[in-house]
Amino acid sequence: MEDPRSVLRLRPSIEEISAQYSQLQQRIRDRLDHELGPLSWVKTEPVTRAGCAGFPDVPEAEVWELESWQVPENLPDAFWPRAVDIVRQLSREYGFGEPEVVVNRSGDHEITANDEYGAVYRFSTSDHTVLSIVTGCHLRAAAED
Repeated sequence: MEDPRSVLRLRPSIEEISAQYSQLQQRIRDRLDHELGPLSWVKTEPVTRAGCAGFPDVPEAEVWELESWQVPENLPDAFWPRAVDIVRQLSREYGFGEPEVVVNRSGDHEITANDEYGAVYRFSTSDHTVLSIVTGCHLRAAAED
């Protein structure tokens, strides 16, 4: 069995991966705004950090919930398929798999997908439109040395 720290050292640092995911969020917001907007995105939650249950023997391993972004309105049902295509296309460039439909009914939609490190994004619309990403388990850059 592989050493858990060795597995984590092969991954990007939490700072590197968070920067990549933040870039993904920005690209998704920009593209949705350009093609389906204007959309007024507002940061609703700050970054939060937690220990990593997936690697209990590595106390320095972390999971970050990145800033959540929200539009105070619902995306109309007619726009949802295009919005999903945009999120699917861009998230694939960052290693996320095919989105899973969580909810798909009139006025209420949600998709989610994971990447190889266990990160998950959630994109949804009902009363508000929300985009959020939680990382998988990673080490801080200083802990990788």
